[in-house]
Amino acid sequence: MVARTRWQPLADESRSGAPTAHGVGELLREASRIPSLAIKYRSFLDEPGAEPPLDALPVLRREELSRAVEEVIDLNKLGRTWGEASSLWAVGGSLGSPGLSLLPEDLYVAQVRRSWSPVGPADVVANLHPLERMRPDHQFFHRFTTESGATALPFGRLPSGKHDDWPDLFARLGVTAIAAPAESVCRLLGDAVAGRPLPWLRTLLLGGAGLDRTPDRAVADCFPYTEVWRLYGSPATGPIGQRGPLCLADVYHPLEHQHVEVVDGRLLVTTFDPGRKPPLIRYDTGDRGEYARCVCGRPGPAVRLFDPSSPFFRLHGRTVSAQELVELALGTGDVVAAHVAVDRAGHEERAQLRVRLAPGVPDDSYTLDWIRYQVLENHLVMTGCVLEHPDAFEVVTADESTGASAGSALVHETF
Repeated sequence: MVARTRWQPLADESRSGAPTAHGVGELLREASRIPSLAIKYRSFLDEPGAEPPLDALPVLRREELSRAVEEVIDLNKLGRTWGEASSLWAVGGSLGSPGLSLLPEDLYVAQVRRSWSPVGPADVVANLHPLERMRPDHQFFHRFTTESGATALPFGRLPSGKHDDWPDLFARLGVTAIAAPAESVCRLLGDAVAGRPLPWLRTLLLGGAGLDRTPDRAVADCFPYTEVWRLYGSPATGPIGQRGPLCLADVYHPLEHQHVEVVDGRLLVTTFDPGRKPPLIRYDTGDRGEYARCVCGRPGPAVRLFDPSSPFFRLHGRTVSAQELVELALGTGDVVAAHVAVDRAGHEERAQLRVRLAPGVPDDSYTLDWIRYQVLENHLVMTGCVLEHPDAFEVVTADESTGASAGSALVHETF
């Protein structure tokens, strides 16, 4: 049982099904201003009178998006701007080779609020998302809260320790809702099981640039009068889909400015928004899914999400490339081969970076800790995954049963 339900959209607007040819043509004209994208779509741009259907265009990969972002930044330096303020975020990658994305400065808050409206002027929202390395979640939920008319409490990461006083502080300040990353949700549930329930918590906002897979049942068991609202998105796309308390598990409704295709089980996203530079056309999110029906009664399509496709995996809400971790391990000079193993069967999400050490490198805890430190320091996503759960990621020496090979960078095993 939940206390209340406010899932109605702010505006009674029907979502269009397939994108119009005019919309596709406008995206291509914007893409033609960016060198690498002009080359990618050259054959479609050479026929000015023809507006191709969206599904005829090629898929946009992560590395192509990063290159286009760098070109937009270079064009802005030359004064060839689009007149739109943007923020730069990390899709993945390392300090030496970042995967980049530019999102409009408003982070699509207005578009999200038209169909996802969990808080209002009567709410005080504690934002537990940290100001993490090139991740937009804290800024998004702060802006979303204020533009919803609610009072924002930008608290950040919960303090460590079992005897902190933050629940009492939130109660005194009249907090009614919490926006939290996956690791903080796990902490909230653990505290509730230990006898520290939060009777004032009416609304829980989950997801954002990461996907929180905390089971609805676990939240309901600990907070029976709390509504759960979720977003699905990434730093590359911004918010893609939303679900409310009445939606089926793992089913999300695409937002009005995001067109989602499922092609061979892979989710492709096209953003129809003039503030998006560079334009996002059939971007491969790395996620898998299928078209689905939802019982909530919302009009328009819905998508059921599955785990990402290899070499990507999820760890505490973030999507991580196993190949990037392997490359960072090889870059230390102490490793000659590596792969990543992910435990999908266990209750706790865990990942192992299994390495084969170079000849003469000592096989001891100091060496493995040093490799782990180097990987976490240089990767733009992994650090946030393990701050609250340091045991979720470890580096181990490969043996005969876990030998790192030249094959796939990612394996799924129980360990």
